[in-house]
Amino acid sequence: MSRLRTTAAAAALLLALPLSVAAAAPALAAPAAPVAATAGAGVSATAPHALHLELPRPTGPYAVGQEVLHLVDEDRPDPWVPSAGPRQLMVTMYYPAHAGTGSPAPYMTAAAARMLLDSKPLTSTIPTESVTNTRTWSSTDARPQGGHYPLVVLSPGFTMPRASLTSLAEDLGSRGYVVALVDHTYENTGTTFPDGRTLPV
Repeated sequence: MSRLRTTAAAAALLLALPLSVAAAAPALAAPAAPVAATAGAGVSATAPHALHLELPRPTGPYAVGQEVLHLVDEDRPDPWVPSAGPRQLMVTMYYPAHAGTGSPAPYMTAAAARMLLDSKPLTSTIPTESVTNTRTWSSTDARPQGGHYPLVVLSPGFTMPRASLTSLAEDLGSRGYVVALVDHTYENTGTTFPDGRTLPV
């Protein structure tokens, strides 16, 4: 029963994580010894409470910087909840950066991670930390590379938060693109704002 519970909980977590991480994690179903992360992307675990997740290492020649923007459109009420006031979005920008500058960027906030897990079946045994501690490859406040780069806008769907496309955004940034990764307030499982509020779908 314990083995079945472990496998079911691990499978549920994979539903909540990016495909790039999920593809590296079939070993979660194994009941025995810990599985080491390999090739820059993977999972090590003995039980759901011990999951250590890591996004795939970007494949391009650049380090990746990250900046989080809070955008407010004062001229437009929120289309989903007009009583909430103007439309507000959180956007994470990724860009080619100088290696060794900035500090490691977090994957997502604890409140947003919990809302994501609560939206999936069989996730009650998976701690929030297993998601929030996911290792990313971008750095906040990293020094940008000089030059001009094409812009890519990434927009997740099916109620998924912007963090679910982090791996893709980081890889594009490492290949010489500037990426705007948009969260859709009230349309995804949870968006955290600078004042600490996390708004649900």
